[in-house]
Amino acid sequence: MRKYAPLTSWLKRDPCHYRFPLPNSVWEYHLKPIEFVILSYLCYCRSHGHNSESVSVEAIANAVHLTADTVKEYLSSLIDRELITSGHVPVFRHTDDRKFFTLPNEIFMLNLPPSAFMVYAYLLLLEDRSTHTCHPSYNTIATATSLSKNTVIKSIGLLLDAKLITMEHSRYFDQRGMKWNGNNLYTILPVRQAVDVFHQRQLDRLELDVERRRFRERQEAYERRHPRAALLPTARLGSEATA
Repeated sequence: MRKYAPLTSWLKRDPCHYRFPLPNSVWEYHLKPIEFVILSYLCYCRSHGHNSESVSVEAIANAVHLTADTVKEYLSSLIDRELITSGHVPVFRHTDDRKFFTLPNEIFMLNLPPSAFMVYAYLLLLEDRSTHTCHPSYNTIATATSLSKNTVIKSIGLLLDAKLITMEHSRYFDQRGMKWNGNNLYTILPVRQAVDVFHQRQLDRLELDVERRRFRERQEAYERRHPRAALLPTARLGSEATA
């Protein structure tokens, strides 16, 4: 069996300051992706000493990249299911809620779709802490997250593009010597790498927007100085049609 060594670039940081916990039993509630993201943010607030009651709906909406109306709707759902109090404080009642896995604080910066956020969290639940790897099947992830298999596949693609994970295809031979596809092997990458990629893409997009605006301004200035030039292609086409 192939052995996987820990990533040499993995940064050793105090998890109490840079990560927040979710109970393993959170998957037993079969939350919708948006419910999961909002509940995760409230757990983040509680674990870092923020008073959940002082966090406004607008602040939650801004943190999870949703509209305030959407957040209000799903907060009401979480309250009805007794997963949070009316003051937005998470409450878990299962007997095994003492077992936790953790997510990096920076995950809220990356503007992931709720389904991709949920799949990433599930991979962290299964992660081998020494190798930072796991190998669940698409069907296993879909069953645990209550997502469709196609949504899981799309979410994995988004996580790969965000540089949060890497993926290796695996194959094996059965007793008859036939070759079969095995489960993918996922490696959880240091989240700072994903943050750097996100910021660079934001910067590239901003520079592209600036360049487009400058081109548009130059084009408009040229057309103001040469009003007849803008009509030349139309005039030429008209003369060619007449000929």
